[in-house]
Formats: sequence, structure tokens, C-alpha cells
Amino acid sequence: MKHSLKRIIPFLLAACLFNLSLFTSCKKDYSVEDVPIPPVVKDHNLILKFRAVVDTIPLEFGKNYTNFFKQSYTVKTFKFYVHDIEMINTDSGRVFKTSADKYYLVDFADSTSTSIKLSILPFQYNRISFMVGVDSARNVSGAQTGALDPANGMFWTWNTGYIMAKLEGNAPTSPSGTFEYHIGGFKEPDNVIKKPTLLFPFGQTLDLKPEKTSEITVSANINSWFYNPHDIKFNQTPVCTTPGSLAKQIAENYSKMFTVDSVINQ
Repeated sequence: MKHSLKRIIPFLLAACLFNLSLFTSCKKDYSVEDVPIPPVVKDHNLILKFRAVVDTIPLEFGKNYTNFFKQSYTVKTFKFYVHDIEMINTDSGRVFKTSADKYYLVDFADSTSTSIKLSILPFQYNRISFMVGVDSARNVSGAQTGALDPANGMFWTWNTGYIMAKLEGNAPTSPSGTFEYHIGGFKEPDNVIKKPTLLFPFGQTLDLKPEKTSEITVSANINSWFYNPHDIKFNQTPVCTTPGSLAKQIAENYSKMFTVDSVINQ
């Protein structure tokens, strides 16, 4: 009997250590770099879709809309940068981080840019978080390629740095008849980079499975640019094209423009 116990104890200890390692791993952050994604999902297993709305109405360029202050306007440009996307499970504490070096320019004039394909560790998630803007390191790295190419019209050549979000259009109450918001600034105290965390619709969970592709649709409400907590009126401040206090106010407003509309599991 004693000899049998001596043989069994090492195996029991090994099993306990293995289970302990599994438990502790649930508390760490996971990223594309340190988690082996099964070959069937190396391309993508999640599509993140953005849709532009004015309150609940889908955006149409050139169509008349009304903001919180009953000021009418039309939109001709609406785009922003997204990166550092994270999927979160608040119950387990698990966070899956995508590559922080990957940038996406969501431009609603280009429908191909509004859907982002991601490879995420199969698991259940109930939150999504992402950075709106371009981090400080990239802002001082000069002209770059891809989504950060200056040809995209989101780089200030006169003032080194990226425009994090851009909204342009026409408004009768503006002195010039137009409005132009080019929001940028990465140095304190004028840093406008935001990272909203979004809840999923009540009762919905993203349940990623191998060999399946799920979808999340996030709406971006343009009317959020103009109020809560700061009042932005076309007749008073129709232009913001430099870093500063006004840019920070508008960024604080638009950081609240995102809502998860739907989660579709396959």
C-alpha cells in the first residue's frame, strides 16, 4: 500500500499543478501574439461592422438632419481611426487584445472600410473596447503607409500629427454656411485619444467558436458630437482644426457616440 501511494503521489501533484496553471491563465490578458489561433480562424472569425447614424436614422451624405439644438445640417465627410481593439468577459476577467500596431480608418464614404475582420480567441465575451485615434508614438513617426497614409486626408502636414476624427458638412446657422471639425492632439494637456468600452445589448453574448464567423455591429451617432457634456453649436463654433480645449470638448462628446446594435453568433 505504501509503495502504491509513493507511485501515485507524483501524478497527483502533477495534475494539481496542471489544473492550477489552467486557473491562473484565465486571469491573464490574451493577445494575437501569444495565443495560437487554430488554423481555421487565422484569417478571421469576427467581423466588426460600423454604421453611421443620426440618432437612430442611417446616415445619408447630403441629406438634411437636425441636431439637439434644432440646427439643421448635412454631412459630407465622416471618418475616424480605430485601433487596440479588445474583447472582454467581465465574469471571468478575460481580456483578448488584438495587435496594438494595427490601425483602421473607418470612412463612411468608403463602404469597404466600415467592416473590420479580426481573429479572436474562441470564447464568450460581453464587452468590446477600442481606441479612437492614433497613439503618440505613431504621431511622431512621420508619414506612414496603409490606414496611416497621409493620402487619406487625416494627417496634418503643418503640425505633425494625425487627425483622430473628422466631421464636415453644411449648416445654414454657421456664419460660413459650413462646419469643419478636424479633431487631433496627442500631447498633454491636449490629448484627445479616447477608449470607450461598450456593453452588448441586454442578454446578448458574443460566443466565438472554431470554424465559425460572428458579427458585431456598432453604430456611431453623429449627433453625439454636438452635446453631452459640451454644447457645440454651428453658429458659435463651426470650425475646430487645431489641438486645444475645443478639440478636447468635442472628443469628449464623440467618445459617447458608439453603441453596440447587434451581436450575431454563428
